[in-house]
Amino acid sequence: MSPRDVVVRVLEMILVMWLVATAVFFVFRLLPGDPASALGGFDASPEAIAALRERLGLGRSVVVQYWDWLWNLLRGDLGVATTQGGVPVSDVLFPAAVRSFELALAGTIIAVLIALVLGSEAAARPDSLFDRCVRTFGVAAYAMPSFWLGILLLTIFGVNTRLLPIGGYVPIGEDVVEHFRRLALPAITVGIILSGIFIRFLRADMLDVLSHDYIRTARAIGTTSLRIKYRHALRNALIPFVTVVGVQFGLLIGGLVVLEQVFAWPGLGWLTIQAVQLRGYEVVQACVLVSACVVVLVNFIVDLVYAWLDPRITLRTGSG
Repeated sequence: MSPRDVVVRVLEMILVMWLVATAVFFVFRLLPGDPASALGGFDASPEAIAALRERLGLGRSVVVQYWDWLWNLLRGDLGVATTQGGVPVSDVLFPAAVRSFELALAGTIIAVLIALVLGSEAAARPDSLFDRCVRTFGVAAYAMPSFWLGILLLTIFGVNTRLLPIGGYVPIGEDVVEHFRRLALPAITVGIILSGIFIRFLRADMLDVLSHDYIRTARAIGTTSLRIKYRHALRNALIPFVTVVGVQFGLLIGGLVVLEQVFAWPGLGWLTIQAVQLRGYEVVQACVLVSACVVVLVNFIVDLVYAWLDPRITLRTGSG
């Protein structure tokens, strides 16, 4: 991978982020209602709402608002969360992003572990009873609505057996054990849903690798099946698998809206829903922008890792 390839990809990332930021800014201003009406409430007089619109800068033209917002964004100023008590947007955004990142990471780790165990074993024993059971589980996990699985796990482990809390969030600095107890159910839910995708990809990749000539040669010279499966087949199958894991992880950061509502996990999705209901343009824009930034950045990192694992791949012909 040459420095020129890296520079080109970075410029592409910047262009994508600008397009996303611009689209988000203008789309949300096409929606009915505005923050002034939401903040003023039903009892606010037209004069009070007009004064509030003036104070929030909503009386200026959309183009002027856009350039002001974009200039502030380049300086690292995401604005003020008028619907969150007038605090800076970054004060409510980044803690929520960290919580979403933690949930997505925990769920992805669980999904990868499930896929490595079930997917590799299913590929090693194609068309067996175990393989058919794994494929059925993979399809069921992928097709299962996340909110339904979340409610099911809450009912079993939170309500009936009371082994785990039914939701909420406790900072890790306040109580480490309780923090991970509350993380367990949403992370397991994410892991099961995501494992359906990972199992299918890893099994298909391993089946493809196991059909290659060098695998047959390894069997012919007496290499043990365990060594063939893990040292040769799984190792090579993980190269495209890395791409799938990276892309899905990036999408998870901003795609946990439903689960964060089910488990009362105050992440980006939870914050976005609150901001949309109150017409908090600044917060919604920042949430979408951070989510898009994570997706773009994760794809770039995946391309770097992919090119490192397989030198034949360049950044311009990589996974992204």
